[in-house]
Amino acid sequence: MGKTTDTGMMAHALHEVGYTVRAWDADESEHLTQWSEAAGGFPFPVEKNATATFGTDVRPLKDGIDIADVGHTENHPHIADSVLKIADLAIVHMEPSMADWQRVTAPRTSTPIADMVARSAYVRPDRKAPPVWILLNRVRTGVKSAQEIRGMLRDDGWNVFSVMIPVRDDLKQATAFAVERASHGAFGELVTEMETKGLIKRG
Repeated sequence: MGKTTDTGMMAHALHEVGYTVRAWDADESEHLTQWSEAAGGFPFPVEKNATATFGTDVRPLKDGIDIADVGHTENHPHIADSVLKIADLAIVHMEPSMADWQRVTAPRTSTPIADMVARSAYVRPDRKAPPVWILLNRVRTGVKSAQEIRGMLRDDGWNVFSVMIPVRDDLKQATAFAVERASHGAFGELVTEMETKGLIKRG
């Protein structure tokens, strides 16, 4: 839930603190592209490639960060599989609810995300799957569900970011407007946490 909003805000936060960023719209809905167009263009390029050839088409930035907004894996596994061929980090956006817990950990009609990431190892040059981290999103202040779901995820072996994205009306409506000061607040804190954990690094 909220993956396009998270991706766009994260890309802006990275750009604001000095990273060279290129965003990829790897979702057939093209919501990230539409957001960029509605905002009069982002301060970094947004490219479209919602195909099963993403992993062979895209040449990653040499000294920057490519960030891809991928469609729901249960609906577009061919795109997710292709992105995972070259991804250095996979972030799962998840609302702290039992519905999203079930979708992420034990979906009934699609391949579990953990299995998709694990099988990517066979088509990667180093034969290692990328690290996976869960970002809890749309978190309500003072509600116990986020900590309960976080504990369940960790007990199940998942990496979970300490930073949580709050449920706020300005974030819900962000995809129609230009973005300012994305690095001030939760998304800036997320960038710092990723740097501290060695998940991203300058240069």
